[in-house]
Amino acid sequence: MLRIIRKNMKIILIIVIAAFGVSIFYGLGQYSRSSGSQRQTYYITEVNKSGITSDQLQSAFLNAISRYDDAVISSLDQSAIVSFKKNILNQLIDYELLYQQAQKEKVKISNDEINLEIYKIKDNFSSPEEFDGALKANNITLAQLKEDIKRQLMLNKVLAEVKSQVSISDEDLLEYYNENKESLVEPEQVHARHILVKTEEEANTLLLQLKEGLADFSELAKEKSTDSSAPSGGDLGFFTRGQMVKEFEDAAFSLEPGEISDVVQTQFGYHIIKCEEKKEEYSPTFEEAKEQISNTLRSQRENEAISAFISKLREEAVIVYNYDFDAEIESLKSSAEENQPSDSTEQVTSEESATASEKATENEEVKDTSKDN
Repeated sequence: MLRIIRKNMKIILIIVIAAFGVSIFYGLGQYSRSSGSQRQTYYITEVNKSGITSDQLQSAFLNAISRYDDAVISSLDQSAIVSFKKNILNQLIDYELLYQQAQKEKVKISNDEINLEIYKIKDNFSSPEEFDGALKANNITLAQLKEDIKRQLMLNKVLAEVKSQVSISDEDLLEYYNENKESLVEPEQVHARHILVKTEEEANTLLLQLKEGLADFSELAKEKSTDSSAPSGGDLGFFTRGQMVKEFEDAAFSLEPGEISDVVQTQFGYHIIKCEEKKEEYSPTFEEAKEQISNTLRSQRENEAISAFISKLREEAVIVYNYDFDAEIESLKSSAEENQPSDSTEQVTSEESATASEKATENEEVKDTSKDN
């Protein structure tokens, strides 16, 4: 795999390689049945005789869930967790199939291409020592990282060839425009700043200073606002209706450029809002929307082409499952129904858990923080 290691408050570090379109997991393809060094019982799945072990699946699973907060993880019941693992396994299978296809096509990757990606990774660190420490902390050698990058670049070239088969005509673009005019409308927007404080008394004091011209709004926000936007002078940028709480939204959209609101109370505290700029709702012409439509349509068709390509690889492959996830999921669901408390509000429903699981599998970044049951 190309293990993505990431720096944040909980994890020691992370390595991010931009432009890699497929998430991959370290260790795939290196346990071949033909080697005779592993027994079949170690494989949870075999893809054209190349085994995926339970340890590999567990590592990928832990990486995948580790970027979610405790609330999301706790919302997953046991059946949802197993469903999540099944989805992760399918991603591993797809990766292995693409890698095997790259080998079949004899895709070549030069050392210069690999080193370029290494340089990109090192740019995320303040020093070579920090980079080396990151590899050590995540139990990855430089040689392993280079192999991961090589595999990913091989996959990228296979996928690039699939994408190159996609074509879009002007007729396609015009048809999309005519069928999706409503979704292309740019809604009304407002660019605003705000100052957030805890008490109404303080808010009124600051508002008086602003009205009397004794303070600059931006500087006062930097000094007094408790919001995370304070360092940027309370700047919230442009936003549309539905993005802010109602009280704040109503006040912001009622202002004219340069106008400052009265004190507005929300669940977060007391706000003073300044309107910087407004944009009215706008329906772009075909020529104005053409580039956006082209990007959207191309992305859709490329994804469809990749999905069809992987489906074809699956149809032609010999995939052996040595574990029945579906049976375990059904068993866990039945057990949960039998033990369901009368007050359904005391626990998250299976439907909600399944939704959380589906959302979790959509994101392909991976990192380690959890333990298996």
